[in-house]
Amino acid sequence: MSYLSYTRESDNFMEVLLRDPKRYLPIVEFVDNVTQGLSELGWAECELIMAEVSRVNRSAFCLGIRQGVTQALKADESSLRRDRLAPVLAFALKVNRDASMITQRDVQDVLDAGWGEQTVEDVVGLVAIQRLYNMIATGLGFRALPEAVFAEMGEATVEQRGYLPTFRAFMEQTGP
Repeated sequence: MSYLSYTRESDNFMEVLLRDPKRYLPIVEFVDNVTQGLSELGWAECELIMAEVSRVNRSAFCLGIRQGVTQALKADESSLRRDRLAPVLAFALKVNRDASMITQRDVQDVLDAGWGEQTVEDVVGLVAIQRLYNMIATGLGFRALPEAVFAEMGEATVEQRGYLPTFRAFMEQTGP
């Protein structure tokens, strides 16, 4: 159960975001800017990176959302280019652990795997925004919801073609 009185009924982190959309809209926009094709990474690959960050940070709520979206994208192992993605995931987890420990060698490992510098920048951004979400959700006491709820949220996000349209649709449903 979340720690906030106004979210205890549904235990849905979205209520926090919708309660103050002016505050949270920029981070939703940022996620879509990176995941929706501005880099070499596909949406499913971005979700996989953010899921791994959430797993390491023990943010069950955020991990559930990422898994729901990945499932809705119908991403299978082969479509995620796991072998080519391995250095990107290693880099992301090192950034998450301690960004001050990143070296040119870490960046070069990503580049040597065939990715460009924009991907390096995008991965740092994905990790940063996911850590922010992890801290807010976990710090406020949000835990995992049933898998079916995350699957439904993932389907809606994919149908709407991103987090921003989904967020705006929720804003319209809840009113000002």
